[in-house]
Amino acid sequence: MITAEDLLEEVSLDDITKIMLEMGSKLPKKDSAGNLYFTTVCHGTDKYKLHCFADSKFFMCYTECGSMSLFNVLMNINGWSFWETFTYVANFKGIKIHKRKIGLGKRTSQIKDELDFIKRHLYTPIKTKIQLPSYNKHILSIFDDYYPSSWMQEGISEEVLKHFNVKFYFNQMKAVIPHYDVNGRLIGIKSRNFLKHEVDAGKKYIPITIQGLTYKYPVGFSLYGLYQNQKAIRYSKTAILFEAEKSVYQFGSFYGQKYNNAVASQGMNVSLYQRDLLLDQGIENMMIAYDKQYQIEYIDEKYKNTIEHREYIAYLKKLLKVASLFINYCNVYIIMCWDSSLEYKDSPTDKGKEVFEELYKERYLIENLNEIGEMID
Repeated sequence: MITAEDLLEEVSLDDITKIMLEMGSKLPKKDSAGNLYFTTVCHGTDKYKLHCFADSKFFMCYTECGSMSLFNVLMNINGWSFWETFTYVANFKGIKIHKRKIGLGKRTSQIKDELDFIKRHLYTPIKTKIQLPSYNKHILSIFDDYYPSSWMQEGISEEVLKHFNVKFYFNQMKAVIPHYDVNGRLIGIKSRNFLKHEVDAGKKYIPITIQGLTYKYPVGFSLYGLYQNQKAIRYSKTAILFEAEKSVYQFGSFYGQKYNNAVASQGMNVSLYQRDLLLDQGIENMMIAYDKQYQIEYIDEKYKNTIEHREYIAYLKKLLKVASLFINYCNVYIIMCWDSSLEYKDSPTDKGKEVFEELYKERYLIENLNEIGEMID
């Protein structure tokens, strides 16, 4: 019987385009590298945020679904089982699937083989299939060793910023944040704008552009801080997952860079690839410490039809999705704020070490995903 890997090898980018159009996507956009951008039919919207990489034929949904194979995309769209999806793709390619006939004595091993087959292709680590960009580190020498005073006031030490090689670009009035993969290759450079008109235009954090080259990469295939903090993560067998780079700096400033086991996912979406990067470090404990993307006064059921309450439910759904990636592999904890210790949209580290430690003491161990599901229902 043909395997999922073999079947995906038979699928071309033209095939993927035809399949996605069949699934309701608009005609894809295409970049200079041949990568395709489809509309996000994976969760029912029409934004061009579903990226298909030309080299691996893997997908990344940048608004909700994260990293996916073609099989995952089709299952999300149609609610199909893995076998229904596999059959659809095989029929699309005109490939016959031969089912083996087995006796009753082989039934148990056959079922086990099928379950292993399905699990393997729903959760296959994809990092070996992805070629992230690699930039010359010498570009960093054109920037200055200067740090915004506002960051110092937020509890970030100069020593930690130096450790992460953060710099400043006065020509564009931006803080410069280099991003590295787990092996220390420079894969992108993010900037934090300090010009008001740029911030007002929604460009507070964007990849930096120098002489026409934009130093960007697909964020779902790396974790900020993992390269610098992997030793502490392996030693403690624990990772603390924040949304933003600044929280990683704050945590390192609180406890010393030697003990910094924090990483940032750059938003609330986590891909299977990112999950596997952390599992490869041997973690036994996963701490999810995302920003307070809800207003505590609106979480009561009586506000259920308000925008604010729906925002809270959306926050819980994203927590549920991240927790579901890890719960079968390690202990999963959530760090949340149920009072006014944090303001709306604050990170758990934004109000200093003392507040963070109080929140950490109250961290919640998820023993069953239904515990979050019941809060959503």
